[in-house]
Amino acid sequence: MKKIASMVITLVFVFGFAACSTAATAPAQATASPADSTTPSATTEPSTQLPNPIVAVDGSADFAALGVTITPHQQAESVSYSIIGGTVAQINFTLDGKTYTYRGAATTDDISGVYETFDPNPQSLDLEGSGFKISVVVKTIDGGNKGALAVWSYEDIQYSFYTPDKTDFDQLTDVLLPILHNDLPFTA
Repeated sequence: MKKIASMVITLVFVFGFAACSTAATAPAQATASPADSTTPSATTEPSTQLPNPIVAVDGSADFAALGVTITPHQQAESVSYSIIGGTVAQINFTLDGKTYTYRGAATTDDISGVYETFDPNPQSLDLEGSGFKISVVVKTIDGGNKGALAVWSYEDIQYSFYTPDKTDFDQLTDVLLPILHNDLPFTA
C-alpha cells in the first residue's frame, strides 16, 4: 500500500509540473503564432510611416524659395539636387572620381550631416568681394585620408561642402573656389 501511495504522489507531482510547464509556454506560443498575425484586427490597424525628409528637385533654381543659392562645379558629373526637411538645399555630384555634397540653409544649426572626429587645427581661407567678407574653414578627417569638410556663412545662410574621399586643404579648395565664384557676389 505504501508503494501505491508513493506512486500516486509521484504521478500527481509529475502531472502537476507538466501542467504548469504547458500553461507557462502556451501564451508565448499563442502570441508567436503566424495565424494570429493574419487576424482582421492585426491587418486593419493603421501603420505609421515617416515621410522621406529628402525631396528630389530639378535644379538650383528650386532652392530660390529657401533663400539659398548653391550650384555644382561647372565640370561636375552625376549631379543630383534635393531639399532636406523643407529647409536644406543639397547638391550631390562627382568630379575627378570624388564625391561631394554641397549644402546651404537659412539656419544657425550645423547642416553638414558629417559626424566625424576632425583633426585639430583647421585651416581657413578668407574671401572678400564687394560688400562681403567670409572665412571658409576647412576641417580634415584623419589627415584628409577620410575626407574633409568646409563650412562658412554668408547673409544668415550656413553652407557646408564635404567629401568623404581622400583630400587635403588645397585639393578641396581647388574644387570649391570655382563654385564660390559663381555663388557669391564677386564683381566681374
